[in-house]
Amino acid sequence: MLESTSPALDRFFRIRQYSSYALYLKGDRLKKAKGDDPRALARTTELIVKELPDEVLIYDLKSNNAHCLNETAAFVWNHCDGQTTANEIAKLMERKWRTPVREEVIWFTLNKLSRADLMQEQITLPDAQIGMSRRSAVRRLAIGSLLTVPVVMSVVAPTAMAGASIPSQCQTCIKKSNGVQDCPSVCNSILGTCSGNAGCAAAQAKPGCITCVACFSLTDTTISWVAPGANAC
Repeated sequence: MLESTSPALDRFFRIRQYSSYALYLKGDRLKKAKGDDPRALARTTELIVKELPDEVLIYDLKSNNAHCLNETAAFVWNHCDGQTTANEIAKLMERKWRTPVREEVIWFTLNKLSRADLMQEQITLPDAQIGMSRRSAVRRLAIGSLLTVPVVMSVVAPTAMAGASIPSQCQTCIKKSNGVQDCPSVCNSILGTCSGNAGCAAAQAKPGCITCVACFSLTDTTISWVAPGANAC
């Protein structure tokens, strides 16, 4: 997993501040799966992770989506090492929060993480856990517990939703010659790919999606920008 150090990528992590993002819970019911494997392994590749005091924010480079895990969901995800069972994770949570945690709550969380494509493989649910809703998970937490129900929220990047309306001027590679004035004004609000070369080559694409002005504000001498570009912004 990588950790963001780029202000451009931080834009994706401020997901609660962007009303134009489509924010939604990844479903409330568990669906039937085949087989039964009590161990789960979290994805660690093509993810940029930023840990905050009460939540973990994840940007998926593969799907161009961002995810927000509250503290309990993040705890489960961080303990999915392919060796620890759901029951063992429940026991670890009990020790951390000093409150009873039922195994069903872990399976509920694993299903959410799997549906957000944050697991190495699709989660297989035991028959006893199929069909449990979020309401059921709430009931199965200890009454009066300080432990919150695990929540996995996903964000659809606005550029993905508005990709069809990208002006043609922005879809043509723009090379930095004089500075930010080289950026067409029509591209000011468009996110694209910033490359450390003169031809928008994917091999030197910088991570994340930023505007042309932000790209040309960088100190690089040779730099170019295009939307959507290699990063599929």
